Amino acid sequence: MSLMMEDDPLFRKHDRYKESSYHSYNYKMPKRYDSLLWMAFCQIPLWDRTIVAEIGDQVKSIAILDVGCATGRLLSALARAGANRLCGVDLAPNILEVARERLAREFVCAELQPTDAEDSLPWPPSSFDVVTLTGVLHHFYRPLDALQEIHRVLRSNGRVLILDPSFFTPLRQALNLYLRVGSHDGDCHFYSRRTAKALLSRAGFYCSKTKRVGFWSYLLTAEKLDTLEDSVEPFKD
Repeated sequence: MSLMMEDDPLFRKHDRYKESSYHSYNYKMPKRYDSLLWMAFCQIPLWDRTIVAEIGDQVKSIAILDVGCATGRLLSALARAGANRLCGVDLAPNILEVARERLAREFVCAELQPTDAEDSLPWPPSSFDVVTLTGVLHHFYRPLDALQEIHRVLRSNGRVLILDPSFFTPLRQALNLYLRVGSHDGDCHFYSRRTAKALLSRAGFYCSKTKRVGFWSYLLTAEKLDTLEDSVEPFKD
């Protein structure tokens, strides 16, 4: 059953997961997103600290894009660490309004744009030094399209930092089987670290670091390669 409302956008790359994500994050969640139970379950504050630590001292001198920035939580943490060249995108305009209010209260200057990362990011090539995705990869129906677009806007030797939920194989397979017949707030497919690394490789990245973060997540750090490999469909596990 379609969730689309009359004022919803017609996505150029439409799928039911994107439709579900847009409906959830634009209408259901904006005001209560940061208080959802899964935020505590997945140890989201630890995610932010992990990303800030991974970027390190260079945070003050580089341009950072947060894809799927939601309420601006990570952008706020990056600003407190000294970042001053921040941008964020999200599929849902209403949740970006919550982010704008939050960042304004904290006197954080960041450019926020509503956009579909699987389609196009509204910046020219080589605009950013680091792109972050926290809890976003599993929402993409076309993850390779999004990663290739991220590759385009990264500078040479730029890095993409992906932090996503990690479940043991039987549980992950069961969740993914469920998501084939029903979608939950736009969740599409949960990846193992091995499969996520394969996606990054196909999009033109070299994965230089993988590590578990807390109980239920992993971090992948990957660097942009000079040449983009031919596009192929990612395999799923």
